[in-house]
Amino acid sequence: MPKFRIIPAIALLIALQAAAQQPSASVVQVAEVLRTELAPTVAVPGTIYSRNDVQITAGVAGQLEMVAEPGTVIERGQSVARIDKQPLLLQRAEQEALLERAEINVRQLNSQLRRQRELQNESLVSEFELEQTEANRDLAVSDANITKVRIRQIDDQIRRADVRAPFTGIVISRERRAGEDVSRGEILAQMTDIQNLEVRAFVPLKHLRRTTAGQSLDIFATDARHTGTIRALVPTGDVRSQTFEARIDLPSAATNAWTVGQLVSVAIPIRAKELALTVPRDALVLRATGTFVFRINNENKAEQIPVELGDSAGAMIAVTGALTEGDRVAIRGAENLTEGADVKIMTSQSSRGNASDQG
Repeated sequence: MPKFRIIPAIALLIALQAAAQQPSASVVQVAEVLRTELAPTVAVPGTIYSRNDVQITAGVAGQLEMVAEPGTVIERGQSVARIDKQPLLLQRAEQEALLERAEINVRQLNSQLRRQRELQNESLVSEFELEQTEANRDLAVSDANITKVRIRQIDDQIRRADVRAPFTGIVISRERRAGEDVSRGEILAQMTDIQNLEVRAFVPLKHLRRTTAGQSLDIFATDARHTGTIRALVPTGDVRSQTFEARIDLPSAATNAWTVGQLVSVAIPIRAKELALTVPRDALVLRATGTFVFRINNENKAEQIPVELGDSAGAMIAVTGALTEGDRVAIRGAENLTEGADVKIMTSQSSRGNASDQG
């Protein structure tokens, strides 16, 4: 009897060892095969510029009281530089005194004119004297108006003595310092806007027909990729380079990754868009026998599908093979898969290629 009891125990041990030796399911992340419009592109170089870049100049002549240092962030409407207002304030006080004097003269002439009109009824004042008094009164009124205009001009100069930022930006250079005398129009500093950026790219003339204002283009560098919109085209070709200029607005998110002066690449379409089955580039598995993707079936088993590559745009690439729209393909962990391997899907991609948990 003890011999027959040992056999089931040995059989159970062998079964456990066999189960332990079976390979565990590979963990993969999947995405759907999409049917999308795809246009092949060519990368052209571009440079990032600020949409707002200005030289700050003196609005009036005078002695500088302050010029903001390079690196200072200035909000729109704040002072970038200040010029001493004291000479202008003295000029304004002088004109105010002249205006008061002119107004006194006007009142005196009005009184004289009123008396002469009363005396004219009694034929005690000639018509010539009356007309002369009226002319003097009108000249005095004109002098008063001229003085008022001069006061407004001085007020405008006082306002210009505070050189204010036309936009929110950063001071990148300073040409003059406090204590220096400057003339009107002299360059004091330079400001640039680091929040509103654009790319200026020179595109080959042969692609002009497929490049239009309002078109969205992929812009990329080694560290990031963003989508910009063509704001304007300068369709005049350069004779030597055979290119035209495209100005492309960048999204606000690009300001966190890129800066003014940085070189980027712009994806310019070279053919019209065509419908094609596309997969993410990460789904491709390159082996000596060809290029494959691993389709994950409803039983969570991997199927190795050979594919031929087509045009690409951004992270997506067109493929031809035994695939249909909506198939799931592995985009993470595919390099270790084999035909028929069991898989465990931790996350999957939505129809737009964005990751979402599936458990």
